[in-house]
Amino acid sequence: MDETNTRHTVRESADKITLKTKVKRGTGTRDQDEVIVKVRGDDPTEAAEQLGLVLDRLADENITEALRETQPDEVGDD
Repeated sequence: MDETNTRHTVRESADKITLKTKVKRGTGTRDQDEVIVKVRGDDPTEAAEQLGLVLDRLADENITEALRETQPDEVGDD
């Protein structure tokens, strides 16, 4: 009996749906906040539900407000 070794490589993301959204606030150069969210699902409905959950969680935890309030340390003239 002749044995043949076969190697199969499976790309798990090949059949997945990926959604990416970018939310930008503000119009001035120094007045822009940007949050990029990327989710995956097995089908469009699952991916859309996952995106909705992530956006809801970001809102519940006030993540965008916390990012907006983050400012660099001021450098003194000491």
